[in-house]
Amino acid sequence: MTIVFADRGLHLGVLNALLDDGVSAADLRAIIESTSPDGPDDGYPGPGPRLAASLDLLHAVGVPSDAAAAIEHLDFDGGNDIYMLVEQTLDIDTGGESDDYGVTSLEGIGALSGLQSLDLDGHGYHPAPLDLTPLTGHPTLSELVLTGDCTGAGVLESLPALRNLDVSLAHLDDPDVATRLEARGVTVHQRG
Repeated sequence: MTIVFADRGLHLGVLNALLDDGVSAADLRAIIESTSPDGPDDGYPGPGPRLAASLDLLHAVGVPSDAAAAIEHLDFDGGNDIYMLVEQTLDIDTGGESDDYGVTSLEGIGALSGLQSLDLDGHGYHPAPLDLTPLTGHPTLSELVLTGDCTGAGVLESLPALRNLDVSLAHLDDPDVATRLEARGVTVHQRG
């Protein structure tokens, strides 16, 4: 069985985590190259229509469920291999900083049942509030970095393995969650 995460940015992050283990960079490059050049109006040196088309095709690449379950770490740093692969293949240069890579939903993250750390800095930063409820009861998540406005913060208390929470770049809809988590022994990093 394969999985396609509802959010394109989350799906790209999962593909990045699998680049060295189960997903071939050559196969992904071929998918990206399958979009035809847009000519002089493709937005070079920045993103353009070909980037959007390539990202849509990558979003359709199914992730084997067993490979998804084996992912332990997930982050969205602009320098990640997946973003560089896309930009080098398309001959564009945003430095991996295009908003096209953004994560706007965590829907389906439960399929990453072995996930131990999730860092939502970089492209995990979101302009609209991020619903945290898909994290409810995640069994192995022990380190979490949140950014931007987050709703459903109460679910953080349902994470049995949580040991480190960084909310220094985040605003939780229930700020008292941090205090309650600290009381149970979670190390919480907050703004200055």
